[in-house]
Amino acid sequence: MHPTSSSPTSPGADHALAIFRRAVDVVPAYTQFLSEQGFDPDEIHGVDDFTKIPTTSKSNYIAAYELKDLMLGGDVTGARIWSSSSGSSGRPTHWPRSAASLAHSVALHGRIMRQFDADKRSTLLVVCFAMGNWIGGTYTLRAAEELNQRGFPLSVIAPGVDIETVRENIATLGKHHDQVVIAGYPPFVRDVLDGADPVVLNQDLKLLLAGESIGESWRDGVLDLIGKSGRPQDICLVYGTADAGMMGHETPTSISLRRLALEHHDVDEALFGGAAASSTLVEYDPSYRYTEIDEEGHLLFTVDNTIPLIRYRINDIGRILSQHDTSRYLTELGHDLDLRTSSARAGFIVLKRRADVAMSFYAVNLYPEPIRAALSHPQLVDTITGKSVLARRPGADLRDTLELRVELRRDKTLDTRGNTACAELIRRTVVEALAASSSEYRELVQILGDRAKPKVHFCLFGSTDFQYEIKQTQVEKVGA
Repeated sequence: MHPTSSSPTSPGADHALAIFRRAVDVVPAYTQFLSEQGFDPDEIHGVDDFTKIPTTSKSNYIAAYELKDLMLGGDVTGARIWSSSSGSSGRPTHWPRSAASLAHSVALHGRIMRQFDADKRSTLLVVCFAMGNWIGGTYTLRAAEELNQRGFPLSVIAPGVDIETVRENIATLGKHHDQVVIAGYPPFVRDVLDGADPVVLNQDLKLLLAGESIGESWRDGVLDLIGKSGRPQDICLVYGTADAGMMGHETPTSISLRRLALEHHDVDEALFGGAAASSTLVEYDPSYRYTEIDEEGHLLFTVDNTIPLIRYRINDIGRILSQHDTSRYLTELGHDLDLRTSSARAGFIVLKRRADVAMSFYAVNLYPEPIRAALSHPQLVDTITGKSVLARRPGADLRDTLELRVELRRDKTLDTRGNTACAELIRRTVVEALAASSSEYRELVQILGDRAKPKVHFCLFGSTDFQYEIKQTQVEKVGA
């Protein structure tokens, strides 16, 4: 049994078709893109033809055309707020958002806050995402403001990524509210909680996380820390991107499904392809984020925004599960689970991996190219081959650390592993290269210091990590 990708008649298809037709009419770059693809938009007569439309991506569409031509009416001034993301080169991509994006964000954040009873209980939302150009902080802050205006007893403060300020905000303001929701990257939120005073930990805390996946053991460990054992629904992970904002979010149902799969191999195979432990499962609403799967398993999104995205490939690998099919699979396997969703249209996305991201560390994307360049340093070439594997390792306290395994040259022995001077040079040059290519990583080093810098380990030539394959794996994704 395998869940199928969405069909053209899936919920949200009519809206997706309308987004396509509007883009054809008023987005100069999209009209040019279709022409260069040799595609006639008049061939699309209805939703049954939607899968014929060429797919877009950051490389073949966003980076290929002038910014103004990507926007509705070719008007850059039509944006309400801008965010940016940087890729492997460090060159930022700018993403505009407007009224439609805000409306979607408010609707989706509203669902999460209702899960937390924040529509009924006075709530302090502490936004611990970076408050610069990046989407997480401003996106969450604006949604919270709007929800307050719509009657949610929700107050918000945005200290950003300063641990002591976050703790002070919670200690001082949280006691005046029924509960506190901490929004941030999983490793950073864990840092906030570790070693916090009882005046922080003894409050009714709930967590809204984004930027990295979490394991169920990580969730349980944090719940123990905040006195919420047995309440997995008090931690909600968001699946989002700078390109399009929030794509989906965890619900009590999605969390229960994943935990069921971890206990029952048959459910894991049917819904996750045997990868439940390393996958993320979120609810999504096709009315806001129409989602398909291409032939290679990549998720395709159609999103209404200032830069409309039509059949846009973010390079994330996953699956789509409808409510009906999920319920049927569980019934056939003899499992009974109440599949409650936020709306009748909602389904589930299984995010298996983010194909174009080397590694996510504290929600900062680390790519292999800067590391490869750093390892070609003249003082290193006689000792190492230049091949490496970057890994994220959970420590005993569940806080992530970086490990960089580096291959020695054939004539070097294991004794070389004790060459601390060489290891320190590697560490320094790699940190410098990553910082030069990513403004987010530069800020992370300023905040975390040595904890943001990889620990270097030497490996013998030809050892397991470095045996020749079609393409050497340069990163290792490790779940908590």
